[in-house]
Amino acid sequence: LNESHGVHNAQEFENRFWTIIAVLFSTALFFAKDSPLAFGVWSPSLGFLSVLLCGYAMHIWDRNMHRLEIGKIIRLKRNSTANASLNTLHKMGIPIDDQLERINSCLADIDQ
Repeated sequence: LNESHGVHNAQEFENRFWTIIAVLFSTALFFAKDSPLAFGVWSPSLGFLSVLLCGYAMHIWDRNMHRLEIGKIIRLKRNSTANASLNTLHKMGIPIDDQLERINSCLADIDQ
């Protein structure tokens, strides 16, 4: 994936969404008069810095979770079903080369 890929854009939009939600939630938490952590009422600068810190923490946490997700090693169980499928197609009289060309052309259409 690179930065021009659509999945990357979706991840960026999701990251922005969660960052904005964290900023809004922490604003309510630190500045609402009936909140148990309303120190922004008595010290607006401390409240503002806390809101920025919460927003930045969510931003970093979401990016880290995404990095961990795309860095996961996928272990696929390899078995002989692909070979058995090709043998079954050959026994049925279906030419395997035609099927492979058809699959490759479909993949080429998807890649464009």
